[in-house]
Amino acid sequence: MLFFLYLLLWLIFSMRFSIEIMLAGLVVSAIAYWFACVHMGYKRTAGSKMIYQIYLCIRYIGVFVLEAAKANLAVLRIVFSRKIEIKQQIIYFKTDLKSDITQVALANSITLAPGSVTVALKDGMYCVHFMDSKFWNGVDNFIFVRLLRNIEKHDPRI
Repeated sequence: MLFFLYLLLWLIFSMRFSIEIMLAGLVVSAIAYWFACVHMGYKRTAGSKMIYQIYLCIRYIGVFVLEAAKANLAVLRIVFSRKIEIKQQIIYFKTDLKSDITQVALANSITLAPGSVTVALKDGMYCVHFMDSKFWNGVDNFIFVRLLRNIEKHDPRI
């Protein structure tokens, strides 16, 4: 599976198709596949897992875009309202995310959403500032945490 992904990337980046380009792509893809198997610990059965991981990451990005759009609208409502009644809040919470990558992804997702900033992250403990307390629904309902747990569950490296 990884071999075909390398070959597809080779053909896409070449931006033309000929016998010479296809043969060169086969050779380069075979070398890259061999390198991944020998030096990076890639296993032939990991191909389908990798495709599912890519799907989960794309899904995470899609949900992030949707949630960021919702947060933008909420901030716009506050900015353009005649009465500004916001209750700023700093929340501390801990997640059960295991890897540093998913913990940082959650912190960045919180910060990139308008109206919130991750102030600190240490050992899975987050300190987050929210522009308005309405933006906080609790960590159990936070969709990013659920999606990142699912990504961790299907990642063989974690």
